[in-house]
Order: sequence, then structure tokens, then C-alpha cells
Amino acid sequence: MKPVFVRKPTEEQKALLLAQPTWEHEPETWEASYDEREETCLVIEGEAYVQTQDGIRYHFAAGDLVTFQPNMDCIWCVEKKIKKHYIFDMK
Repeated sequence: MKPVFVRKPTEEQKALLLAQPTWEHEPETWEASYDEREETCLVIEGEAYVQTQDGIRYHFAAGDLVTFQPNMDCIWCVEKKIKKHYIFDMK
């Protein structure tokens, strides 16, 4: 499986994520390390990408459902202020 999986959410996924906490960030670039949990988020505002250690960039924007695999190191780059709902280990 890819370290980052970007797709459009189903109605069920969207409803679940809209009830979760939010996180937002102004434009910036930083190094990130994910822990042992899988994070899934619904982007509701903005644009960003993460670049994995192998140099592949995964772009996402408002309306996308994004899953980050556990134990991943990457570079986050927020291009337009981002706001997302997130959940760990979504089933």
C-alpha cells in the first residue's frame, strides 16, 4: 500500500469524519513523523502535499479523503491554509 492514499470520500466516510476533531495550519513546510497509528483526514479547506522519503509528492485539497500510513516520515507543505477533520485507525 502507498504511504499516502488520496481519494474522494463516500457519504458514510464523510459523515464519520465531519463529527471528528479539526486541525488547521497556515502555509508552512516542516518535517513530520507519524507514530504507530494510521491517520485518515477529510480536508475541508486549503491545499497541501506531503513528500515521502522516496521523493514522491502526494497532493490533496478540499474535498479529499487522505490516509497516512503508520511510522511514515515525510515533509509537509501547506500551500493554502488547510483545515481538516481527522481520526486515527478508522475502520
